[in-house]
Amino acid sequence: MARPVSEEIIRTAENVFREFLRDRGLKYTGEREKILSAVMHTDEHFEAEELLRLMWQESNRVGKATVYRTLKLLVECGIVKEVHFSNKQVHYEHTYGQDPHDHMVCRRCGRIIEFDAGEVVKLRTVIAAHARFHALSHRFQILGLCEVCRKASSG
Repeated sequence: MARPVSEEIIRTAENVFREFLRDRGLKYTGEREKILSAVMHTDEHFEAEELLRLMWQESNRVGKATVYRTLKLLVECGIVKEVHFSNKQVHYEHTYGQDPHDHMVCRRCGRIIEFDAGEVVKLRTVIAAHARFHALSHRFQILGLCEVCRKASSG
């Protein structure tokens, strides 16, 4: 799970997003600002529909299509990462101001365990350099059984 971020990191993310949009001839609208704020204040993995419900509960009326389009832009910008835990919906998490991490997913209970991706990032860099490729990001996920489910199945 993402750890809470400071208001300074949120302001910096806003500036990065503004610049990203400006470079593409897009505007930083009030709706996009609200969506970015909601994302940056969410410490859990979330689905687009969950974010929409959360925003509506807080009286932030934004359109469904705007949420989906803005999440796509935030992913392209590098502030948000798409995470696929199963064949279900895409989940998202903000990565701006966070240490790199990857996920282990229990195939039985769905528990998500995050782990430090430092070694994976080093390996990614070596592999990419060998192929004369400049890696910008990666997706790495370990599927298996968590300790609780493993013990339950062997007992």
